[in-house]
Amino acid sequence: MGGLQMGEFLEDLVFDYADMIRPGELVLVEYTSREPVYLLFQVITEYARSRGVPVIVVDILDGFHVMKSQLTFTGIDTSSLNEIPVLKVGGKIDTGKVLSRVKETAEIAVFKRQLMKGLKRIHEEFGEAPFIRIVVGTSELLQMLERDPAKMEEFFAGIIRPLVGNPYSRGVVFINRKRVSRRGLKEVEEISTRVLETRVECGKLTIRVVKSIYFGEYGAEIQLDPCALRKRLTLGGE
Repeated sequence: MGGLQMGEFLEDLVFDYADMIRPGELVLVEYTSREPVYLLFQVITEYARSRGVPVIVVDILDGFHVMKSQLTFTGIDTSSLNEIPVLKVGGKIDTGKVLSRVKETAEIAVFKRQLMKGLKRIHEEFGEAPFIRIVVGTSELLQMLERDPAKMEEFFAGIIRPLVGNPYSRGVVFINRKRVSRRGLKEVEEISTRVLETRVECGKLTIRVVKSIYFGEYGAEIQLDPCALRKRLTLGGE
């Protein structure tokens, strides 16, 4: 998987890999605060735009605002993110085109009802077209749920597990593995069809496949230069 130039990386490696992800899959991206995962977030939106696939963001506790701000600080044009449909869960800063809101402090039954209502509105927005669902800010929500183990289990059983297998969407969830309990992380890993782990190594951003529906992908790694990727994204993928 190595030896590719940056131009080849985006189109020939990441984009082709994304094409292999089936509708209904849930891809977990595990990172720490050290890694520039906001660049991966932007790559996903570039992929969606290149393939003509709608994308939505589930913005938990202003996680989308943080991602967008980090991209702006690196000099990347984020104006296209302003038009992305957003299902906002808690938080106070509106980023993107907010279509629906969910209160993160609500009881699980109320939370589920509000979430399903928001997802229904998004389905109405896209019709039958399949879309990509990017979830950011998950770490903060899991931290809140960890205080009540019964509520956490109800959350996974009643909301998260049923979303896997949705024929209209592919899900990508970003979680800071250093900020959540091992139990919470294992729950999400169990549900996910693919798990990607990022780390910084010798100035490179390494992405490692630790779980996949295809056994041959286990342990596969991609190394990329964050500076070169940033430059490419700054130029709009040219």
